[in-house]
Amino acid sequence: MTGMERVPMGPPWSVDLIADLHAGVLPPEVAAQLRPRVEADADAAEILRALDATLEDLHSLPPIPMPDHVAARIDAALAAEARPGIAPVVSLNDARKRRNRRLGLGGGGVLVAAAAAFGIVLAVSPGAEQNSNTAQPPAATSAPADAAPPLSLKRDELGSAVGEVLKAQNYGPLETPDRLAGCLKGGGITSSGTPLGISPINLEGKDAVMAILPAGLGEFRLVVLDPKTCGPDEPAGVLADTTIKPR
Repeated sequence: MTGMERVPMGPPWSVDLIADLHAGVLPPEVAAQLRPRVEADADAAEILRALDATLEDLHSLPPIPMPDHVAARIDAALAAEARPGIAPVVSLNDARKRRNRRLGLGGGGVLVAAAAAFGIVLAVSPGAEQNSNTAQPPAATSAPADAAPPLSLKRDELGSAVGEVLKAQNYGPLETPDRLAGCLKGGGITSSGTPLGISPINLEGKDAVMAILPAGLGEFRLVVLDPKTCGPDEPAGVLADTTIKPR
């Protein structure tokens, strides 16, 4: 969000924007105007509370050593970010301190766990890829939705897909938010705004779409829909509906 001059309009706001606000990475003048508007919106405030709860869970975990190769790639990305003309970071040490403050870390203890919980993908500036002598950080963009087959899941495995689905806003055969809203209405499921994540999956051999909705403090509601049959008057189009609390 570096360099953003105007406050994004909403609601709704994207999950990425709310996560940036929660992490304290937005420009101060933008965050000061955006936070009261986000907190006044029920859906957005629910996401903020879920992020708070997840961070509390992460802070309670025992220290997890960061693998050397992961640390090297992060340091390479921070070094590239600190180069003049790339981003307004004063020094590599300041960039490292800022990283730790955002994640609530003293030195890297639960970074891996946090990345797993939120499905974090490290984003770096284009200049990082231009230095052939620097280790390359992970790609900031995901592959096209049709580059790989959908996740194949059983009904008791839906929780294992949360990390992947949270990273996506792919309506697949549902195509539009309005179609999703109609399918949720048909199942008697009340939700407004953008889902936390949505992606096509294969549920026990049947093509489907999985949506993740906020469901209370630190909880997610996982809804799986049959895109061929779901609709405002088709409750049978809901193939699965369960609430979980990620750990």
